[in-house]
Amino acid sequence: MNRIRMWLAVALAASALTGCAYSINGTPVPMAGGEAATSASTTSSSSGGAPKIAKQRTVAGVDPCKLLTADDLKPIGKLTKDPARKDDVIQESCQYVVDDGSAGGRSVVTALYQQYEQVRARQGKGHEEVVDGHSAWVYCDAGSGDMACTATIAVNKNRSVLVAMTTKTGVADQVLATMQPLMKAVLSRMPLA
Repeated sequence: MNRIRMWLAVALAASALTGCAYSINGTPVPMAGGEAATSASTTSSSSGGAPKIAKQRTVAGVDPCKLLTADDLKPIGKLTKDPARKDDVIQESCQYVVDDGSAGGRSVVTALYQQYEQVRARQGKGHEEVVDGHSAWVYCDAGSGDMACTATIAVNKNRSVLVAMTTKTGVADQVLATMQPLMKAVLSRMPLA
């Protein structure tokens, strides 16, 4: 899988969340057992009501290419190039290309994103998890042969932060498990409001 195709899969998944003219082919892939894995700081939650926001955070002045580091991505693999802004695909976004030992590698995307409730309303087949006290709307799709998963984390009343990953191989629960530390790292780098 080439890098452009990986980015396109992530962009299409994220675009489906934003209601853009793009769509994702295929059926959403639930996690194993239909529930998210739980831990002390990541749990499943219902999908109704206001999102949980443990600490209000701001997106003002945040560079999406500074939300993850090479060390954060090291458990997946080595960065193949410097993170790059992709505002022409998703506003306020950054792509990290990682060599994970597979033929195509992985693409990880971070973005300063829209209101959490908008994402949840547009992506009814996703589900909510709680990451360090913040609601995260999670959706995976295996359309076009690539597995793309997105997690939109509520950071304040009006904005969220998106973490997405695309890989040629893998199933939703494995990809989401790999994304958990990345979601926590991104959230920890968002400044308090």
